[in-house]
Amino acid sequence: ELRDQGFTRPKVLILLPFKNNALEVVKMLIALSGSTQQDNKKRFFEEFGIDPADDAMDPKKPEDHKKMFAGNIDDCFRVGIKFSRKQLKLYSDFYSSDIILASPLGLRLVIGDAGQKKRDFDFLSAIEMVILDNTQVFMMQNWDHVQHIFDHMNLIPKDAHGCDFSRVRAYYLDGKAKYVRQTLMFTQFVAPEMNAMFTKNAKNVAGCVKVRRKYTGSIDNVVVQAPQMFYRIPVRTAAEADDARFDYFVQKIMPAIRPSGIQQKHTLVFIPSYFDFVRVRNYYDEHDYSFAQLSEYTSTADISRARSSFFHAQVPHLLTTERFHFFRRYALRGIRHIVFYALPEHPEYYPELVNLLDVAAEMSVTVAYSRFDRLRLERIVGSRRVAKMAEGEKESFMFA
Repeated sequence: ELRDQGFTRPKVLILLPFKNNALEVVKMLIALSGSTQQDNKKRFFEEFGIDPADDAMDPKKPEDHKKMFAGNIDDCFRVGIKFSRKQLKLYSDFYSSDIILASPLGLRLVIGDAGQKKRDFDFLSAIEMVILDNTQVFMMQNWDHVQHIFDHMNLIPKDAHGCDFSRVRAYYLDGKAKYVRQTLMFTQFVAPEMNAMFTKNAKNVAGCVKVRRKYTGSIDNVVVQAPQMFYRIPVRTAAEADDARFDYFVQKIMPAIRPSGIQQKHTLVFIPSYFDFVRVRNYYDEHDYSFAQLSEYTSTADISRARSSFFHAQVPHLLTTERFHFFRRYALRGIRHIVFYALPEHPEYYPELVNLLDVAAEMSVTVAYSRFDRLRLERIVGSRRVAKMAEGEKESFMFA
């Protein structure tokens, strides 16, 4: 008997953060396919492209930001691609597609959640290869969407969808398709969430390969002459890390940036996680501290107001998140002191923010980290220094 099929036709899933990434992938597929006809090509290029007049980018932005956000940056899309001998069809129905291109959000809306009447994920039952490109961007969107997709991949379908079960490979019928699926993850850096997701979902019987790089440390790109103090937070387990960090901030850092009960002016508090940001913001509110805030949810009008108030020292402290910096990448003015509540995931953000310090008689950089921040720490201080700073006897280090 011939068993050469899966439950459904789609074999490849490519997850991408923005429509501009999908546009580049489709251009490559068209070039490589040798197809003489591309159905719905015009519609695709109109929906996934952008009018050059609307693609104006501030020339002062860093090059990596301009490259990432050039073109259409809509993060909600999904499109099926079907191949025949000389034809490539875009916008094919998922169940007649060979490749599915999607953003995590776009696919999550189709998969839905438990209890929803209209949801579908049977088309993921026979995926043989899943590719995640620019994985680090998914962390700036919503990482939960990525995990949700993997949780609904290579399952036994709820409906037949015209499947000839006599030709379905045995490992599909046994519910073991995930053990032969290839999972390819491409990312600028590795984060604990990625490692956890990879460990949980990359179960191929042939094993897995991780490529790691050595880092010289982005701290070498700091040009401002300011003392940079790194303090290791004493913490025993990863489960205690969030509370230990908050307690350290309240008990050790706040007294230093609020000496004699007066808030130190021109102080930026950089908080990578939005959950930590809310916690710190609530603490400021409860104690009636004066501050402004910039997060991914701040309106444009409030952003302008907060930046102006901070620059003119009308508020002494400015709280901000890594996600805000990722999407906006503003060169904030008026900074003389920076507190890193935690290190940024993107190593280039550290020197970028430190180099924004206004040259003044008093400047300072304060960094709080724990041994569970080793991956972030390595990217910033370098592979040579990380072991000593993460596990050594000393708990404070100064760079100047």
